[in-house]
Amino acid sequence: MAIDGKPRLDRRNLLWGLTAGVATAVVFGAGGFFLVYNGRGDMGWVLFLAVPIVTGFAVSLVARKRNIIIASLIIGLIFCSAILIAIGAEGWVCVIMSAPLLAVGLALGALFGWLLREMVIDKARKSGTLTLFILIVLPFFLVGANSSERKLSSGPRAETFTDTLMVDAPPESVWNELKSMDNVTASKGLLMKIGLPVPVSCKTEGEGVGGKRTCYFESGFIEERITEWKYPNSMKFEITASEVPGRPWLTFRDASYEIQRNGDHTMVTRHTTIISRLSPAWYWRRLEGIGVHTEHQYLFEAVASNLKGTK
Repeated sequence: MAIDGKPRLDRRNLLWGLTAGVATAVVFGAGGFFLVYNGRGDMGWVLFLAVPIVTGFAVSLVARKRNIIIASLIIGLIFCSAILIAIGAEGWVCVIMSAPLLAVGLALGALFGWLLREMVIDKARKSGTLTLFILIVLPFFLVGANSSERKLSSGPRAETFTDTLMVDAPPESVWNELKSMDNVTASKGLLMKIGLPVPVSCKTEGEGVGGKRTCYFESGFIEERITEWKYPNSMKFEITASEVPGRPWLTFRDASYEIQRNGDHTMVTRHTTIISRLSPAWYWRRLEGIGVHTEHQYLFEAVASNLKGTK
């Protein structure tokens, strides 16, 4: 320890700076989420970019040193994610998938805030009053941006994803396996281990158009109404109800199977159409596809395993 006690004072200042920075990040991060989020699950540019930019901007006004700003944003992001997951507002899958967007927003906001503080605020006569005024105005900016986004939004979008499977079994056996699956068991990928719904069984009640099919997951279920039933080549379903936790921003619209004889094998084609409330579409479309394809591959692995040796 130095004789004049400055190292201890510096550590105390750093601790207070970090505490203030983290508190600001949590208030603006989590607070901004609840300020712009609605019960329908709509999540767009404001939530994924404007809220992080405002958060990074606010933290850079409160925390003075670059390392403190960076540490505050990282710790604050962890705290905000933990809060949203703990209360069920978000799941691990969405948090991880949105992380790149959030990181870009936080970095941009911190840069803008740091430049403003260096070039304007620190040179102002009443810098503390100016800083407080800006922090008060920021939530109103988010409310205005969110209102504008809702008015300009084109609404939910539909996306259809397709996968195929080749199996060494006749179409009739494939049909019967897909119609009702008492046991859906396959190897879980990373996304399923951290929250992507895991199917466990499917049950069909009443064959033919108008019949009911229910698919059960480890948590939740999806109910379907049969809209096409052409044995043994195609079956289509309209999703009528679902209760799958953790994804209010996405719903399933319909699903179908096409079963075709291909030489000595049978080709199964699965189509799934989702309704997404996430934007920007260019970012989320690919990630949504990864999630749906993961579900398809899990189901296909189970089907192939159950049909093994069937002739």
